Amino acid sequence: MTATLKPVVIPTQAESGYRPSAALVDFLRWRDLTCRWPGCEKPAGKSDIDHTVPFPVGPTHPSNLKAYCRTHHLVKTFCVGRVGWTDRQLPDGTIVLGAPTGHVYRTEAHGAAMFPVLGHSTGALNVPPHVMSPDVDRSVMMPRRKQTRDQDRRDRINAERLERWELTAKEERQRRAWLAANYEPPPF
Repeated sequence: MTATLKPVVIPTQAESGYRPSAALVDFLRWRDLTCRWPGCEKPAGKSDIDHTVPFPVGPTHPSNLKAYCRTHHLVKTFCVGRVGWTDRQLPDGTIVLGAPTGHVYRTEAHGAAMFPVLGHSTGALNVPPHVMSPDVDRSVMMPRRKQTRDQDRRDRINAERLERWELTAKEERQRRAWLAANYEPPPF
């Protein structure tokens, strides 16, 4: 038996853009393993990569990034402020989440618990804490679906079928034209 080993690179430098590089995403998914929201077990491979301090104030750096499933990413993004959720990230990847009720939750990265080298500090960031203006109501900006996911899926499948059918009809016309050009009509 042979296996190809691919080492996980532990990044310590900030990246220039909003989107993290493939190496940084790979590190984050291995460090976190699951959504970092307390009690959520959705895999990090199917989660969003979230900036703790929003970009561009907060850099694209492992000490400022974590995996949140889509639901918890939306909650963290839109239910914030004086009466919403707050989060803070430590250099080792530990998340300190403040609930609207005043409770404080700490979550450590599952991957770092299994592989301690992934839990080492990736460097402290010197960024100001993200403070929202008290008059901003981000829940008003929360995206609203126009149709359900099932309806989106149905529309996507119907569009693919129509595209396939149109291609098939075009091919059928080409076949008939070729037959007419190369063969004589039937004798009856």
